[in-house]
Amino acid sequence: MTKYNILIVEDEFINAHFVEQTILNLGHNVVALIETAQEAINICQKKEVHIVFMDINLQGNIDGIECAKRLNKTQDIPIIYTTAFSDSKTIDEATDTNLFGYLIKPFDHQDIEASLNIAIKRNYLKKAITKNTNSQLFTNLSHNYRYYDKTQTLIKHEDHIMFTNKESEVFYCLFKNINQTVTSTYLINHVWKAKAISSSTIRDTILRLRKKVPELEIKTISGIGYSLNDSI
Repeated sequence: MTKYNILIVEDEFINAHFVEQTILNLGHNVVALIETAQEAINICQKKEVHIVFMDINLQGNIDGIECAKRLNKTQDIPIIYTTAFSDSKTIDEATDTNLFGYLIKPFDHQDIEASLNIAIKRNYLKKAITKNTNSQLFTNLSHNYRYYDKTQTLIKHEDHIMFTNKESEVFYCLFKNINQTVTSTYLINHVWKAKAISSSTIRDTILRLRKKVPELEIKTISGIGYSLNDSI
């Protein structure tokens, strides 16, 4: 297994060490565990960092999103955000950075592992796309979208559409059942692992998906669920 160098930027002690221990248990390296954006920028300039777990609300004048934007100017490092906020405004702002994952607190070991594995796969595929390889792995959708279900990667032309973890999993469910109705119960069981969530949680996720892929037809089946309609 390839070991990745991972930087943790988190100003809450318990969360920071929880993420650290999970990463170490998965066999990867923790480059450093730091609390501020400026420390993150300094570390990334001096050491090889493959992935950053970035808390959005950091101490100091620079928050996690601004820190990611500054890193993006000189380096292409995948960012997995951790935050207690799941509002659309925060998510939209984070999407403008090199977003590869989005963890809503409180999260567990499985959430961290899933986010990290998806980030690794997406980053590998992103590099492969840049080299114009693996193109046959994708399923062509309408409006020049292409989807690779193994890594839950959606691209348009050569641009990678960045989803949060839940958005990515919902789109995957819709794709695997394309042109069929996916019930809300199915999504709760497969995406939220049967956790107690409100109907608005699914609805908000669907609304964000529609905003990110406006040309694709994601229909609401009143009182039942949703469907992705496409002639593939």
